Amino acid sequence: MMESPMLFWLTFYLLFFLASSLVGYYKNQTVAGVLLGYVFGPIGLLLLLMSSDKRRGKCKHCGSMVDKHAYYCPKCKNKCFKQLI
Repeated sequence: MMESPMLFWLTFYLLFFLASSLVGYYKNQTVAGVLLGYVFGPIGLLLLLMSSDKRRGKCKHCGSMVDKHAYYCPKCKNKCFKQLI
């Protein structure tokens, strides 16, 4: 059986690895989430949480998240080409 401090650190590391992987998946940056969580642990999670989503922006009309290459917002159907925040 493992000693208590070793089990604590393995659980701590695994928790932040999984959390950063989930945040990376949510932000459409799965590979970055897995790698940052594996290499940096809690610091990788913080880096992911502070990073911006470069693939999506907010529609100026309704505020929903839209792909930056979209011409129309899928939610409000207004033109949002080059008008994303």
